[in-house]
Amino acid sequence: MDQDGTLQDLAPFAGTQTMLILVGLVASGKSTFAQALERHFPQFRRCNQDELGTRQRVESLAHRALREGLSPCIDRCNFDAIQRSHWINIARQFPGTSISVIVFDTPYQVCSARLQERTSHPTIKDPQQGQSILARFASDLQFPQPNEGHDHILYLKPSDHPRTEYTGEDIGLILQRLQASSTYFKRGNLSAPNQIQGRGYGAHRGGRGHRFPSSRLPKSYSGARLNDMTSTSHIAQR
Repeated sequence: MDQDGTLQDLAPFAGTQTMLILVGLVASGKSTFAQALERHFPQFRRCNQDELGTRQRVESLAHRALREGLSPCIDRCNFDAIQRSHWINIARQFPGTSISVIVFDTPYQVCSARLQERTSHPTIKDPQQGQSILARFASDLQFPQPNEGHDHILYLKPSDHPRTEYTGEDIGLILQRLQASSTYFKRGNLSAPNQIQGRGYGAHRGGRGHRFPSSRLPKSYSGARLNDMTSTSHIAQR
C-alpha cells in the first residue's frame, strides 16, 4: 500500500469517525504512534497534552476535530476509567462516532530504559524527572475494562512493532486489527503466567484492581495518587 490513493482508500475507519484513546505509561510508545498515524492518515487529529498544556485544551481540540469530520487521537496516559471517560463522553456528543482504545502494553523496565535515553521531550527535562513521573503513573495505571463504553480495543506490545518508525502500511495493519477487535478480551491472553491481584503496575501494594504480570512491576516507586490530569508536565492540575 502507498500513502496516496490505495492506502487511504483501504484505510480502516475510512468514511467514519472514531474517538481513538491511547493508554499507556510514559515512554510506552504512544506519541511515536500518534505522530505516524496523523502523518499517514490525516483523517486523524493528534491531541497531545504535553504540547497543548492542559486537558481542557485537549478537549477543545478533540471537539473541533469531530466538528470538522476528523477522528481525534488522544495522546496522553489516560491511566484509569475516569480519565478515559472524558473522551468517551465527548464522542457520545457526536452520533455515529465509534470509540476505540489502543493500550500500549509496554513493560515498565522498557519504559524506564527509554527514559534514560530520551533527550527531546516538551516537559521531561532529564532522566531523573522522567523516572519519577513514570513511577507515579505506574502506581495508578488501570487497564481498560469492557464496561467502560468503548467499541474496539487493541493491546500493542513492543514485539508487535520492533522498529523505531511506523510506515503507512504498519499503521494501516494496526488500524485493521483495531477495527476487527471488540471490547471482549481474555485476560489470560494478555498476562504472563505469574500474576498477582492488584490495582495496576503498582499492584504489589495490594488493593483493588485487575490482574497484571508481576514481572512488569517496578522495583521501587512513589505511591502518590495522581489527580485528574495525565500530562507529564501538569500531573497535579485538574
